[in-house]
Amino acid sequence: MKLKDQVALITGGSRGLGFSIAQALGAEGAALALLARPGAELEQAVKQLATARVPAIAAPADVTSETQVEAAVRRTLEQWGRLDMLVLNAGTWMGAPLHETTEKQWDQLLALNLKGAFLTLKHATPWFMAQKRGTVIGISSVGGLVGSTGSAAYAASKWGLRGLLESAALELRPHRVRVSLVYPHNVNSAHREIRRGTPERDRNLETQDISGLVAWICTAPEHVAIPEVTIVPLSTSIVLTQQ
Repeated sequence: MKLKDQVALITGGSRGLGFSIAQALGAEGAALALLARPGAELEQAVKQLATARVPAIAAPADVTSETQVEAAVRRTLEQWGRLDMLVLNAGTWMGAPLHETTEKQWDQLLALNLKGAFLTLKHATPWFMAQKRGTVIGISSVGGLVGSTGSAAYAASKWGLRGLLESAALELRPHRVRVSLVYPHNVNSAHREIRRGTPERDRNLETQDISGLVAWICTAPEHVAIPEVTIVPLSTSIVLTQQ
């Protein structure tokens, strides 16, 4: 267990990819704080981890509310006395042609995908700087590397996340805090059953594929920084470099 006695705070940690990341870090011995909207889903996630003998607490918050995020970070520190890893996973996708994208859609995507990451990072950063160590991982998307039709607002939020974390990496490097961005594509977050050997299997990643990668980043030697990793399905046709 490479993360024994370490603590991770995971936004959007009550379901989907976030919960898969929680399981992966817990399997490496980390204690966990799951930051997500309050409710039965969050409580059930904590109970499921407890059943697997993973120490975890609920840190209920709306990531777009600064007062709630600050309280969630404080709760994590009060419970565990430390914070070693921050996984900025909370986010959503909405697509529409640019001329049909509503102001409400734009505001929702920028608030959840970008503002939420900023607020959580802002309130975790002083702790990382004080202890002179830490790992921050932002879960982005291939949409944060290249544009695509019908996803202008979503891409803007993910490109914003890239700018936020690349800037944070420069600020935090002197404090020996490493910052990584993970760019996945086509994640089967709903956990649909996909048979091996089918074309659909080659087009979709599973949440465990990404959570295993996150655990690998967190368990890398402390003198190693992994700025970014792109993970795509085998048969993806997306072009990752501009022509």
